[in-house]
Amino acid sequence: MRILMIGSALTINGGIQRYILNLLGSMDLARYEVDLLATPVPDGVPSCEAELRRTGIKHIYYMPGNDKQRLFFYPRFFREHSGYDIIHFHTTSKINALACGVIRHACPGARLIVHSHTVYPPMTLSWKIAHRFYQHWADYFLGCSVAAGRFVFGPDIDKKPNFAVACNAVDKARFHPDDAARADIRARYGVADDQRLAGFVGRYSHEKNLLFLLDVFAAMRAEDPSWKLMLVGGGEDQPAVDAKIQALGLTGAVIQTGVQENVPAFMNAFDLFLLPSEFEGSPVTLVEAQGCGVPCLASTNVPPDSAVTGLVQFLPLDAPFSLWAQKAQAAGRGPHQSHWDTLAAASYELGTAARQMERLYDRLVPAEKEAAR
Repeated sequence: MRILMIGSALTINGGIQRYILNLLGSMDLARYEVDLLATPVPDGVPSCEAELRRTGIKHIYYMPGNDKQRLFFYPRFFREHSGYDIIHFHTTSKINALACGVIRHACPGARLIVHSHTVYPPMTLSWKIAHRFYQHWADYFLGCSVAAGRFVFGPDIDKKPNFAVACNAVDKARFHPDDAARADIRARYGVADDQRLAGFVGRYSHEKNLLFLLDVFAAMRAEDPSWKLMLVGGGEDQPAVDAKIQALGLTGAVIQTGVQENVPAFMNAFDLFLLPSEFEGSPVTLVEAQGCGVPCLASTNVPPDSAVTGLVQFLPLDAPFSLWAQKAQAAGRGPHQSHWDTLAAASYELGTAARQMERLYDRLVPAEKEAAR
């Protein structure tokens, strides 16, 4: 079976890219021949292309970074690369609803799966128009959460038989409690045993709400000066984050590591994972933190679907910083305990999620139809 996945830039700390990388690393790529179409990684930004190639993916192709330019790119691409059984289109965009129509005409024999990875309020008229286009052109709909599916494809999409939630599952062989990794990271960055470490992993971007996170951390420090904060990642909000750290007098208390590949080791170092996002589809980092047994404190703007253990607490963004600090104080210290029985039962184990995706592909392209191509 030939599959084309369409994603975005292959940056290390992008959520869609990490989902694709995790999924392909657990799929049977001898049975499912997968190509990837993505946008170029900006200069100076770490890429996960080498990791993707190690999964056994067939080809990686690149398309323009501009949304409108891609509408003209797709017909040419499919004239040169035809014969796909399935096109699995990962989307966070309204304009991709139009792209689905272009792809449908350019590659009429393929089954088109559209896969939502975001909730991006407010709901506007243009999004409601996009719902109609998506539902007209696509064969099947996936959401990283019910909320993500409803936002991108329409409020009733989860009532349709051709919709399913595809969990942002993670590899339990990587994301599990690890006392040695915890000790190594804390020693490397000068975090003493008697200090408490809060952490964040992800892009420095508007939706992650890092300036709010820093206000929360300042309140935590006022409550307990032993707290330190580790920010793992980078992005367009770096200058604003740097300025906020200085303005709050937190320079000595905040550790910025930049983008890191060994995320499980950093997760294990934390006593608390903070995710006060403005909006999310279903953050894979929240599952990764739970896989490592780390207590989590998130905003109520994060869909609750992936909060499947007792490790996650939610607070609204309009709650006082002092209340966020009180909730943080209640978090335990490491070492952490495993919660994988609960996570696996909720389908957040990567092998289970990969088999579910393979069954969907087989259902959409039965063996006899595949053989006839």
